[in-house]
Amino acid sequence: MNIPRLALRLLLGRRLPITAGDLVVAGISRPVAIGRDSFGIPYIEAETDEDAWFGLGFCQGQDRAFQLEVILRVVRGTLAELVGEKGLALDRLSRRIGFAHSAERQLEVLDDDIRRITEAFAGGVNQGATVGSTQVAHEFRLVRGKPSVLTAVDVLGFAKLQSFLLGSNWATELARMKILEGDGPEAMAALDPAYPRWLPVTSPPGALAGPAADRLSEDVAALTAVAGPGGGSNNWVVSASRTAAGRPLLACDPHLSPSTPPHWYLAHIRTPQWTAAGATLVGAPGFPAGHNDVAAWGITAGLLDDTDLFVEEVDPGGRRVREGDEMVPCDVRTELIRVKGGRTVDEEVLVTPRGPIIGPALDGELGAISIRATWLDPRPVRGALVIHRARDFQEFRSAWEHWPVASLNVLYADVSGTIGWQLAGDAPVRRKGWGTLPLPGWDLEAGWEEDTVPFEEMPTDENPEAGYIATANNRPLAEGDGPFLGVDWLDGYRVARIGEVLEARRDWDLAGLQRLQMDLRSVPWREIRDTVLAVPVEDEAACQAIALLEDWDGVVTADSPAASVFELFVDGMSHRVAGFKAPRSASWVVGCGSGDLMTHTSFALRRVGTVVRLLKESPPDWFHRGWQQEVADALAGVVRELRRRLGPDPRKWAWGRLRPLTFVHPVGRSRLLGNIFNLGPFPWGGDANTIGQAAPPPQDTARNPVFVASMRMVVDVGDWESCRFSLPGGQSGNPVSPHYQDLLPHWLRGDGVPIAWSKRNVDAAAVSTLRLTPSP
Repeated sequence: MNIPRLALRLLLGRRLPITAGDLVVAGISRPVAIGRDSFGIPYIEAETDEDAWFGLGFCQGQDRAFQLEVILRVVRGTLAELVGEKGLALDRLSRRIGFAHSAERQLEVLDDDIRRITEAFAGGVNQGATVGSTQVAHEFRLVRGKPSVLTAVDVLGFAKLQSFLLGSNWATELARMKILEGDGPEAMAALDPAYPRWLPVTSPPGALAGPAADRLSEDVAALTAVAGPGGGSNNWVVSASRTAAGRPLLACDPHLSPSTPPHWYLAHIRTPQWTAAGATLVGAPGFPAGHNDVAAWGITAGLLDDTDLFVEEVDPGGRRVREGDEMVPCDVRTELIRVKGGRTVDEEVLVTPRGPIIGPALDGELGAISIRATWLDPRPVRGALVIHRARDFQEFRSAWEHWPVASLNVLYADVSGTIGWQLAGDAPVRRKGWGTLPLPGWDLEAGWEEDTVPFEEMPTDENPEAGYIATANNRPLAEGDGPFLGVDWLDGYRVARIGEVLEARRDWDLAGLQRLQMDLRSVPWREIRDTVLAVPVEDEAACQAIALLEDWDGVVTADSPAASVFELFVDGMSHRVAGFKAPRSASWVVGCGSGDLMTHTSFALRRVGTVVRLLKESPPDWFHRGWQQEVADALAGVVRELRRRLGPDPRKWAWGRLRPLTFVHPVGRSRLLGNIFNLGPFPWGGDANTIGQAAPPPQDTARNPVFVASMRMVVDVGDWESCRFSLPGGQSGNPVSPHYQDLLPHWLRGDGVPIAWSKRNVDAAAVSTLRLTPSP
């Protein structure tokens, strides 16, 4: 029994939503029925599209009101109004980027059907958070607030926030600039294999933006602390020729920050025109991962480079920036930020011809940083909002032609046996450079063409000869094929492991896919095992490290002491190679950003590949004492660190004990509230490069993972009742609800629960039914 939760229940009551009976609500045209199963998954039946998405919003508003409030306030830049001064830095960054301002412009260009469903969804959230609940959520009482009114602009703004966090390489651009500034192009060439071939054609501003980069990293840290950092993902699809049942199979597990409530919300919707089931993102209509009656689909982050940073020279008056030899005027937008307690801050946003300045601009300072992003442009959006209507792969692909927000790898399979892949998102066409570094805004050749890469040139595939397709945030095409889409893909270890396992069987079933989602075998260890074990060691601690690694099977399980040795060894070597070649910017090289300020950059998720390459090559221009001595010292240091943290007994050095997993709630960062709202800690395995991802932060390998599977889905295409879903928590954000963590055991085990499909099974699954009636 959780005593703090019991105390919360006694103090503030249960505050559960209304899930049975009849309610009169505003915003629907005809009655809507909402059944809920034993896990709180809603089954929504409506007569129109708008009423269906209203029903989804209503359920999210009932179950996730405070989570939605946090998202809304991050998008609007109004967190300080709720939490006071500590939210001000985040609000300033949000206003500068202009999530809400950009969303207002985008709303004007939406197709009528898309605008109607976003408005209906927002209306449903508002009614669910108020009419659908007898009292506001516990968190509102704790912070003395109340739910805000969600609008369609907020829904669009949420997509832009996700685009900023998920797919943009802006943080990596800052890291490269700091490395070049501190240690020069030789360090960059040695430590970032994605970079060297572009170096001659760029003109990095170097020290001009140094202070601005540091201050921007502080502001971004405030945002990611609340909204969570971006993530990765796995998905794969297997053709009928490789399955036991002769039907395609599809698996999807997006990787996001370990937070509670989960980022996802499960649902089933039925209308006279269509039926769909699967995972919806909290704060948005649509099924990014799910199925209808003919097809299934799932997503991973596409990591297109759709964002560039520019260093700007601002004149002393603070209203103009340099272009060529002239100072040109900028648009100025004044934002009023209200701070809890009565203070109001005027935030002036300078919008250059490239985009808004998001880094500080002091009078006469060189080094203000502006941002240009495809997702800030007002473009029509369809994609995930309409794919539930697709009847074949061509319809499905065409839906993604208009998807100007976070880029996605979308996999598809249908009952005809077709499997396919589409990389969706708008990719810019640059006039100069490759988006790897901030360019000077005053360079007249820098910038983008008006049109993005044509959709017909974007990577796609259908029914490949291999009989499967897999994506894991890896490079989508071979070097030189297709248009330029970026360089900041993650190491290919996860997709390599997925491919080798899929290739080995032709009798795949759902249980096999679920086991593969939990696979913890380390491909990097397999690549460096012989090199490491061949190192001569004399130090007693290094000998103990070698002894543990010799007997290790290379599986990063929670109960493995050798896994702890391996993880700390790779972390130690990454710091050693960075410190040798880039002593001034080593923290940026390993992905830390500016100390603990910036959570991570993509360097953090690619550093293992760099270490593996260097260990195998052992280039002679590194380390004065040679590679073998550095490896031996690193191994000895690992054992001493484990003894210091966990004691002398190596049986107690298990990876899951050294690095447990906790799902953190936005108000759960204090010990008292953490005991109420957080889930965990749990012993947990995996790392950044295992299929079952649990990427450690670069600041300290033993700290809470940066990313884990935020949802898991496996689909037997055509046998819809057998599909399985799991969340690391539950459907509800209410800590005293029975649905706060009832899906977590399934997530921990790697299995899942069904979402009933047929009308008969839906009726049988419902343990309660709420009927919504339109108000007069």
